[in-house]
Amino acid sequence: MFKIDFGKYDYTLIILILACILFGIFMVFSSSAIMADARWASPYKFFFKHVLWVGVGLVAMFATSFLIDYKFYKKYAKIIYFLSLLLVIAVLFLGASRLGAKRWLGIGFFIVQPSEFAKIAIIIAIADFISRKKDLIKQWKGLFAPIVIILLILAPIAAEPDLGTPILISGVCFAMLFCAGIKMKAVFAGSLSAALFIAEEIIRKPYRLTRLKDYIVSFTDIDASSYQVKQSLNALGSGGFFGKGLGKSEMKLMYLPEAHTDFIFPIIGEELGFLGAGAVIAFFIYLFLKGMKMSKHMPDAFSQYLCLGITFFIAFQAIINLSVATGVFPAKGLPLPFISFGGTSLVMAMSSAGILINLSQYNKNLGIRQ
Repeated sequence: MFKIDFGKYDYTLIILILACILFGIFMVFSSSAIMADARWASPYKFFFKHVLWVGVGLVAMFATSFLIDYKFYKKYAKIIYFLSLLLVIAVLFLGASRLGAKRWLGIGFFIVQPSEFAKIAIIIAIADFISRKKDLIKQWKGLFAPIVIILLILAPIAAEPDLGTPILISGVCFAMLFCAGIKMKAVFAGSLSAALFIAEEIIRKPYRLTRLKDYIVSFTDIDASSYQVKQSLNALGSGGFFGKGLGKSEMKLMYLPEAHTDFIFPIIGEELGFLGAGAVIAFFIYLFLKGMKMSKHMPDAFSQYLCLGITFFIAFQAIINLSVATGVFPAKGLPLPFISFGGTSLVMAMSSAGILINLSQYNKNLGIRQ
């Protein structure tokens, strides 16, 4: 009979991730109920959808935590990558358009976002490449393959159009390659290329150029910030140290758009104050430090860089979301992992967390955590 030895996994990591997901359920309901009731006459509209996606995510997280060993991803790395590539290309021709972007693909009863799958697929692909060709990484010719791997995925995603995801994916892959030992000259070349790509994408879309101008001016004149950022800062500032109390946010009364998705953090700050916002930040700091420490105890190069990639992915996305909410970065459409209302993004974040949980069983010397 199949039996899972739960004792060999890091229970602290499991408990904190599950607690964050549960916290996200409460905050999605708190931030969306009034808006959902006003627009759709159902305060539970987003809450029920979120709970459904959490259920799907829990199944996926259970599978990646306890049923699928990391060697599966190495064995099928190329297949996973090419399936993801086909999906991001298919969305350009068969995808549904929303707010001027074509990012979603209907599969059965679900609407999925292929770019979310691509985030994990490319991490697996780069980890697989590094594990096989690490000695080549330090040479210029060794960077050709990973650059092609990255660009093949980024090109169709950028064409959706989506700039936030390519920036996130590039950052994660760059961090993985940096840890693998690429030369500093390659670091500068990659940074320059990324800057030119971002500049071209901003110029190509006038609304992005407007956002950038508002962002630059906001350093000297906060009133020049985008409406969302101003309302976000008002929410965070009005929460004080202890907050107004759960469910008592005023900004969610139709003042702050996307309060249950990209801008859920300001609602947390307003309702739960510095303590609540600080607890969220502390969780992601813990997850980052835990992942970095775990990567040193992996049994082989693939699992080490897979661990690093997943850790960078969750941490970088959280940093981007929190930075946008606090006006540090220009607006980007990236949700807060585990907490924001979401479909595919939530499921993939939970699946990624499951991979970290699975990797937590390995120890540097003994192979298995005792």
